[in-house]
Amino acid sequence: MTLRVHWLGLSFFLLGACDSEDKFTVTGACGTTDFGYGSPSKAARDGLDRSNCYRSLMGLELGTLDRRLDDAAQSHADYMADHDMITHQESSSKTGFTGEWVWDRMETVGYPVEAGFAWSEVVSYGFDAEAAVDGWMGTVYHRIPFSQPVWTDVGFGLTGDYAAMAFVTPYPDGVHEAVLFPVDGQADVPTSFDSDTETPDPAPAHGVVGYPITVTVGGENPTGPFEDPFNLRLLDASLWESDGGEVDVITMDPTTDDSLYVMAAMIPVEPLSANTEYEAEMTVEWDGGSETIVAEFRTLLE
Repeated sequence: MTLRVHWLGLSFFLLGACDSEDKFTVTGACGTTDFGYGSPSKAARDGLDRSNCYRSLMGLELGTLDRRLDDAAQSHADYMADHDMITHQESSSKTGFTGEWVWDRMETVGYPVEAGFAWSEVVSYGFDAEAAVDGWMGTVYHRIPFSQPVWTDVGFGLTGDYAAMAFVTPYPDGVHEAVLFPVDGQADVPTSFDSDTETPDPAPAHGVVGYPITVTVGGENPTGPFEDPFNLRLLDASLWESDGGEVDVITMDPTTDDSLYVMAAMIPVEPLSANTEYEAEMTVEWDGGSETIVAEFRTLLE
């Protein structure tokens, strides 16, 4: 079975247990107690809890579900399953239509789509709820909404092999923060990523590459264009293998890829070595400031 994930970037309305003694990993349930309302589906609970594993790991506020966004995400998962297709765009000529794009589907269920917020969606095929979140976090573009510093509300839907997750985040009044992933001290980091399974493909000249290392930023003073609201620049990036040399990486930021709008990334050209310590360093400039972030992590024992 081919596992694929698709990313729909945001639109602006302007017209685990996650720790051990000294290493951190993402395994099992993360103990989410506030799901946002009383009766979300098991899939929605599992998807949120898995997402909160990662948010806890990154030191971010945990998220909660919104009943209306759950309904919007579930209706889109139903639509994809009914028509056996992975897509962000629904057609009014097909059964199960509830809105062309994610923001339209939010309005259909009564969620206010208004200035001061942004909306995004990820979809996938071939995963259960927890594995869908793992799959999204293991990519480049799909990692963006999970690693954004602030969430307003989220919703999750799953029908058969089709999953959809919808996000509402503050824009422009966010927080000035940069979030590196993998985080410092993380263990069991995957060694590889097949870029051909992500749409868009972040490394079109390559297939299987190393696990992506990213910095996602939030800001308070958006001054740039839609594709680069915080004028994010990756000033420097390096990855070193312990007892080894510097790793060859592909670097990306909004100046080279407008789908990254709030993210800078470095992707190792080759899969990482198993059970090995690495040190990543990324220097980014955004929202009128700059920061150098360093993380040491260990890859999975394979």
